Amino acid sequence: MAKLYFRYGAMGSSKTANAIMVQYNYHERGQNALMLKPMLDNRDGDRTVGSRSGLSAPCRYVEELDEIDLTAYDCIIVDEAQFLKKEQVQHLVDIVDNRNIPVICYGLRADFQGNLFEGSHWLMAWADTIEEIKTVCWCGRKATMNARVMGGKVVKAGEQIVLGGNESYVALCRKHWAKGELAPLEVRRIAAGKSAYLPLLLDADPSERMIAGYLEGGELYALLAGGKAAGAMVIARRADGAPELKNLVVAEGFRGRGYGALLVRHALRLCASRGDRLFVGTSAANVAFYEKLGFERAYVAQNFFVDNYEAPIIENGEVLKDMIYLSKAL
Repeated sequence: MAKLYFRYGAMGSSKTANAIMVQYNYHERGQNALMLKPMLDNRDGDRTVGSRSGLSAPCRYVEELDEIDLTAYDCIIVDEAQFLKKEQVQHLVDIVDNRNIPVICYGLRADFQGNLFEGSHWLMAWADTIEEIKTVCWCGRKATMNARVMGGKVVKAGEQIVLGGNESYVALCRKHWAKGELAPLEVRRIAAGKSAYLPLLLDADPSERMIAGYLEGGELYALLAGGKAAGAMVIARRADGAPELKNLVVAEGFRGRGYGALLVRHALRLCASRGDRLFVGTSAANVAFYEKLGFERAYVAQNFFVDNYEAPIIENGEVLKDMIYLSKAL
């Protein structure tokens, strides 16, 4: 007999990645699994589900269920199921009971205030099997709360549904959610809402056009100190396949604490299995910083700053011309 499953977890517990892998496993066995999400969730684009891990898959909307021929499917998977309405959960129950098609729902259990979402409420009430996908708080305890963060602080007032990713939410244990305590220092990958970090990235690269060229396809990591953005970096893949540190910046007010070196070391760990060397391009003023971290000069891109930037970049009273590339063995 088919069952209704509710698999819940706090933010960052890889719920969507799990959903995508379950669909893949069905397809690998020659069966069809229908991926759905509520129309409200538009963060990953039209009819697409996306995980912070980088996995993505096409989907349909829950609101389109009546238009879909379910005889072609062996399973239904619903992502972001916390946003479902009671009648939509009831529809899924009817599909399980009357059509004998298993339905697997993934979502949050509670909102940023600790209250059940409507969809989660009825899934908890009606699901045949309820499973927790676990993740941890910065302190190491199990994270059960979805804290909303604004201006580096945990907020507990506002609309129940405000779409956002790592830039707006963080999973905490109940104790630190109650106290509003964020990690003293952590590096977090930002998969959605990258544009929020553009003002910070512009401190290291003054061209929005150049940043756009590597930010969309690159990996953005933010260094958060007590919830506040103390620094950031972007890692992208070069044409030859090697990883490159494209942007490294420490926010004013946080400089002189070794945060830049911390980010570089984090990049080296992240890229350890991605190639033989990590590259970085910089100006002459920053060469000594990277050499202290073990980087060696690789080559010089003549007139890089002149050819790729609309306005002259002045550093130490001189117009920048050449980009100096360094690399370090991984």
